[in-house]
Amino acid sequence: MAMRISGGLIAASFLFALVSGNLKALSEAAISGCAGAVTLTLSLLGLMCLWSGLMRAAEASGLLERLSRLLSPLLRIAFPNAARTGKGIKEIAAAVIANILGLGNAATPLSVAAMKALDDGSGEMSDDMVTFTVLGTAFPSLLPTTVLALRASSGSSNPSDILPAVWACSLVLSCVAVLSSRLLKKFV
Repeated sequence: MAMRISGGLIAASFLFALVSGNLKALSEAAISGCAGAVTLTLSLLGLMCLWSGLMRAAEASGLLERLSRLLSPLLRIAFPNAARTGKGIKEIAAAVIANILGLGNAATPLSVAAMKALDDGSGEMSDDMVTFTVLGTAFPSLLPTTVLALRASSGSSNPSDILPAVWACSLVLSCVAVLSSRLLKKFV
């Protein structure tokens, strides 16, 4: 579907450029857009590699384990079954920490590992899996590195001026996500 939409947009752009006589402007825009996309992708890829490496180092040094213990009271509330059984709680903690640190895409493999650890093989999502999925859309973030990198690459003079708003919104959204997934469970 996305390919059809993209193809339609490209065809419409070409048609309008042809009719208006702006084929040169279209080709220049396509070339500069492609160059910008490659530059942005490489800068985000570098950032993702950096954070993935730092997460591996944090895991190897035991820092991840200490941070997990610090978060355990909150995780017990949000994920009671995983906390009780011990199944998946380490993976959830690693994914939550990665998201709190703003690792973005580098946290995705940790989230996938958490979902695999929570899977009981029944073919249905457990309550903890639902909570983790809902929370995944609203993880609190101390340092949203991807957003800051995008703002810096777009020429923002102070990319970090959004941090207070990010902190407040992500904290409130995280609380609402956990509460709603747990409260709505009673109605299903």
